[in-house]
Amino acid sequence: MRRARPLALLAVPVAIRLAGIVLSVRRAGSASHPCEGQPIPDSPEARARPMRMDRRIRSVLLWSSCALVLLLLIGGGVYAAYRVKSDRDARARAGALTGGDPDLGLRLTQRYGCAGCHIIPGVSGAQGRVGPTLEAYAVRIYVGGVVPNSPDNLIRWIENPRSIDPRSAMPVTGISRDEARHVAAYLYTLRP
Repeated sequence: MRRARPLALLAVPVAIRLAGIVLSVRRAGSASHPCEGQPIPDSPEARARPMRMDRRIRSVLLWSSCALVLLLLIGGGVYAAYRVKSDRDARARAGALTGGDPDLGLRLTQRYGCAGCHIIPGVSGAQGRVGPTLEAYAVRIYVGGVVPNSPDNLIRWIENPRSIDPRSAMPVTGISRDEARHVAAYLYTLRP
């Protein structure tokens, strides 16, 4: 199964950037007036000196960045939990539709060489360009472009595609009907 990139990983660069901003500013000097002891704004000394920031502003920035990172991590955790539950539900539905085991179907796609002709998510090296990609297969309308996408039609297609379309370029691989059930179960877990 293709896994979505957790939102928490996207928060890391933001957190690093905010921490860099907060830590790069220096504390304000002990001057009683904010402008006292400061160079003239347009002078070269003013441009060369790092920005000074009041301790309260620095504290607010630090707490704000911590709160933002925490919110992003919580959001990432919620999204990851949603994806895990969604994947689990898709696997259960696929097994109930076909009577097959999606995990075994994944291994069978590797054994029977499906990767040579198709792009298949979850199968390493499956970058074939002869047949169509099998990404998001569960939402397809047709099997092989000729019959409605139903579990029985898909199983029949995997077992012997030429029984449905004699002109099909898909070869008869010698896969059994029971093995085709497992492969069909795996394909029905592939959702967008």
